[in-house]
Amino acid sequence: MTDTLPTRPLSPPKRHAARFDTRWTMSSVAIVSAYGDIDATNASTLTDYALGNTARCRKLILDLTGLKFIGTEGFSALHRVSVRCAHAEIGWVVVRGAAVSRLLRLCDPHGSLPTVDTVDAALANLQDHCAGV
Repeated sequence: MTDTLPTRPLSPPKRHAARFDTRWTMSSVAIVSAYGDIDATNASTLTDYALGNTARCRKLILDLTGLKFIGTEGFSALHRVSVRCAHAEIGWVVVRGAAVSRLLRLCDPHGSLPTVDTVDAALANLQDHCAGV
């Protein structure tokens, strides 16, 4: 008789989940918020969701303060948003949280993406940017 060790079912792999929502200001500014985790499995969803709002706005605030994790694919997603907003002449800014700040220290050390610390600062930044145009 062979001794066997009891087997344990493998837990399913932890999936990184993100949730998104959009708020609108009176001046056609879309404030897109993301919560949870952004990685290679859902970074394109961040891009698609953010850009899906650009048809109805002239300014976009991407509030990422609710993210617990954002991987390098998240930076690629932000870059895609940047390129598309520039092409469509839409002012945009990222509200960074701790996870995004860590990512940008590695992937954007020269600060090429427009970032601020709060939604209020983002609104002011976009007002100043548009007043200067």
